This record gives sequence, structure tokens and C-alpha cells, in this order.
Amino acid sequence: MNKNIIENNFDLKVSDIKLLDKHFGTELYLINTDVGKYIVKVLPLYMENVKNEGELTEYLYNHGLKVARFMKSNENAYVVKTPEFQFTVQQFIEGESLSVNTAPDWFISKSADFLGQTALLLKGYEGLSLRFGKEFFSTKTVRRKLWQYNKELIKAKMIKNTDTIPVWEEQIRHLKRISKFHIDTKKLTYTNSHGDYHIGQAIIHNNDFTVVDWSSACRLPICLDVITSYVFSSPACVTGKIDADGLKKYIRQFTEKFPLTKYDIKAMPYVLYYWHCMCNYRPDELVDIPDSYKAIAKLINNFLNWLYDNVEELSKELIK
Repeated sequence: MNKNIIENNFDLKVSDIKLLDKHFGTELYLINTDVGKYIVKVLPLYMENVKNEGELTEYLYNHGLKVARFMKSNENAYVVKTPEFQFTVQQFIEGESLSVNTAPDWFISKSADFLGQTALLLKGYEGLSLRFGKEFFSTKTVRRKLWQYNKELIKAKMIKNTDTIPVWEEQIRHLKRISKFHIDTKKLTYTNSHGDYHIGQAIIHNNDFTVVDWSSACRLPICLDVITSYVFSSPACVTGKIDADGLKKYIRQFTEKFPLTKYDIKAMPYVLYYWHCMCNYRPDELVDIPDSYKAIAKLINNFLNWLYDNVEELSKELIK
């Protein structure tokens, strides 16, 4: 990232640029400027609606939520496009992020409250796309993925790739399991939310936190953000076993701000299991994921294996 590109588009004088992270075509830089520190996010041109994140975070900030705000360029835009890439400049938040399954009690409580406030505030917000609708949860979609994975397994066996063969087989086992699910999207509560709300998206400072990375914000089954955020945060879920009592408490705290139906709660484990089976890292991707994602990948694998045997029991326990 060239500092001249930043200075030519923003009213900033850049003294230092440091690469913080690089993954899936996105690069994150920390920049020091004459007016403080900022985060520069560089993204591929094919990514659409990047400006939505700046507009959304400004809306949330103006309604009292702690989020990282975006700076507008000299052309009054949240995103700048060049012939090679596009980029944004956002507020740098002082603090630290927590690893998966290391959240203290105060964080878990505040997380449920924050998510409930977010869903309530965004209920009437326009412009976010729908994700995980009826087509996503269809048997046809699972079967298509199963067909693709079986082809990959055959290829792995032909070249005797002993590293990926058992992983393909395990993921195929999970896909066969979820192919028997019936998730009724007409009964699920769809609403606007963060879309990728978990412990790694919160910057902690003085027993408070600021939520970052709203690029996945969308309209989705809200029960997915609820259970994902709990499973990724709670130390009780560190082995992949989902703690029903802790999750029920988390749900109660969330519903103090935003309602869930009995079906939302009943379907919650099935939606979590289905989503992570369909959107999990492929075996051939696992070898290249950044170190910062390896703990997440391990946790997902552990709770998928636990859900294979316990999804029905957890569902029944949640609605007792």
C-alpha cells in the first residue's frame, strides 16, 4: 500500500504504514498520521457494496453503539477505487481482542445485550441483502455440495493424498447428516444483524468493547448470530461441546432487547450445524489458512463433530 494513494484521497499525512493481516484477498494496514492512527482495509475490486459498511457503522454510531467509524474521502465517499483495488480508512480502536472461548462473564453478558440492541436498531434499516434464505437451506443445495465433495474425495484417493482424504470423508459425513434436516425458513426470524458476530470482532478496553468488521452485515436468521457468538465466546464450549445452560442464559439476555420465537430457539442448533457444514473451510483450504484463523477452524471442527451426535438433544434442552 502506497502512502501517496492515501494522502491523495484523504486529508491525512501518513508517517508510517504497517501490514497487520492478509487473508482471502484482503489486506489490513495500520497507519500513523498527523491526526492519529487509522486502519486501512484494501479489498479486491470484485467485492461489491463496500461502501455499505461505512454507512452502516455511522448509523449505529449515531444511535449509541460503539463501533469503528469510517472516514470519508476528499470526494465524500467511504470507499476509494483504483484500477487495481479499492480501500477504506477507518478509526483505529485502542485495546485487544480475545481468542475464541476465553471470554469472561462480563463480556458474554454484554455481548448478548449488544447483539440484541443491534438487531433492534437495524430492524428497519434498508439496503442490507438477504443471506441464508430458503434456497440455502434446501436439500438440493446440500446434495449439490455432496456431489462436489465426493468428486474431490475420489481425486484425493487417486493421488493418495493421505492428509486430505480423512477430512473430505468427515465433511461428507456431516453433509449427509444435515441433508436430513428440515429447517423451515418461513418460521425463522429474519432480521438485519452483524452477520459474523463473534469474539474476534470485539476490541476490549476497560471492561468494555467496540465491535468492528461490519462487512458481512445482512438480513439473516438472527438465531445464527446468537448461537455463533455464544459458542465462539464461552470457555464452556472450548472442546466443542455446547453448554446448554450457558446458551439458555445468553438467549434470555438477548431476548431482553430483541424477541425470538420458540421455533427460532428450537432450530438454533440445526441452523448453526447446517451453516458451518455448508460454509466451512474445504480440506484443500485448511493448509493455507492464516494462523489467526486456525483456532476458529479447530473449534468449528470440534463442535460439528459434537453436533453430529447431539443436535437433537441440544434443541430439546433449549426449549425446556
